[in-house]
Amino acid sequence: MKINLNQTKLVGLTMDLDLKTKEYKLLCKELEELKDQKIDPNDIIFVDLAQRFLDNQEEIKAIVKQLKEIKD
Repeated sequence: MKINLNQTKLVGLTMDLDLKTKEYKLLCKELEELKDQKIDPNDIIFVDLAQRFLDNQEEIKAIVKQLKEIKD
């Protein structure tokens, strides 16, 4: 069975999206652990974590956009 270029891209992007989803869940877990430690919300650790959340979100948006382009 042969798959075309769009199908190959679709599989690759789906795998990337799965990895980014797992990364998001790990970030959520890390946030919960930091909250349990009762660290000051203004601590630089939270700033770093917030930036990683934003980066993850932007990467997910880019993947979803590419997936939509392939499906259209």
